[in-house]
Amino acid sequence: MFMTDSYNKLEKLMEFPCVVGFRVIVDASIVNSLVEVEKAINEVEAGIMQKITDEPRKSSKGNYVSYTIPVKVNKADNLKLLYEKISALPCVKHVI
Repeated sequence: MFMTDSYNKLEKLMEFPCVVGFRVIVDASIVNSLVEVEKAINEVEAGIMQKITDEPRKSSKGNYVSYTIPVKVNKADNLKLLYEKISALPCVKHVI
């Protein structure tokens, strides 16, 4: 219920379409993790991932890499679906 309430509040606060920066933390040992994330994004809606302009950040021990991935979200329902699909990937540690 908490997540549904949070998404309902977001839907009222945000105007769609909008570009959302997803902070995605992935396992550094998996070289194709960005390809997997892009596939998951394209499952929601093709071509909405924008060019990544921020440099990736490595964790202090080098086990993880985080990327800020800009995505054009066209409707509120897609925001929740994007979080679910990206966070379900085995290479992804967290999505913020």
